[in-house]
Amino acid sequence: GVFKYVLEPTTLRVKHVLFDGTNVLSEQQVLEAAHITDTDTIRSVKPEEVRARVMKLPYIRECSVTRSFPSTIIIRIVERIPVAALMVNNHVYEIDREGTVLREVPPLAPPNGPLVTNLPDLGALTPGQQVKNGTLQKALELWDAFSSDPLAKEFTLSEISAQADSMLYMYFNELPYETRWGRSDFATQVRRFNMLWREKGGKLPCIEYLDMRFDNDIVCK
Repeated sequence: GVFKYVLEPTTLRVKHVLFDGTNVLSEQQVLEAAHITDTDTIRSVKPEEVRARVMKLPYIRECSVTRSFPSTIIIRIVERIPVAALMVNNHVYEIDREGTVLREVPPLAPPNGPLVTNLPDLGALTPGQQVKNGTLQKALELWDAFSSDPLAKEFTLSEISAQADSMLYMYFNELPYETRWGRSDFATQVRRFNMLWREKGGKLPCIEYLDMRFDNDIVCK
């Protein structure tokens, strides 16, 4: 009886595929990438081959595949989290903290995280590509510092223009002028901005820009 059970293909067909960790991606998307069907048997499914196929999805950071006899495949994934969006040639792309391009954002759809524009030396992007750009990392560090400050709740960021490490310009819907950041120690710059904003009750006489880049010398034009 045992000998017949092992040799009979239909008795070991895959009947269940279980998923763990799907949040952004749907289970159907992961299943299609895994390419497991009801014609596969538990023995014909090679976990490393399935993992390699699933890892091609841009949103997948980690993946493990295990077989549970007699008829179940378990796929566990860790997804990449979108933290910002890049505008390149009028196209918007979501990226994670490591600069991995996750998807192109459909027109008129709101992206996740701040919109970063004007990055130097950046051409067309494709999902799965990793953007290695020092100025981009500086822009994300600036956003981390600003968004962790209580003052961030009072502003709506529309754009971070990142032309160079020392030329990071933030635009807020509530302000008629741009704010300029850069060089180093973004947390200190944000604290100075907070203190100035509270001291002046939000009534700063700036028309063109507020420049925070020169240590204790704050420039308002």
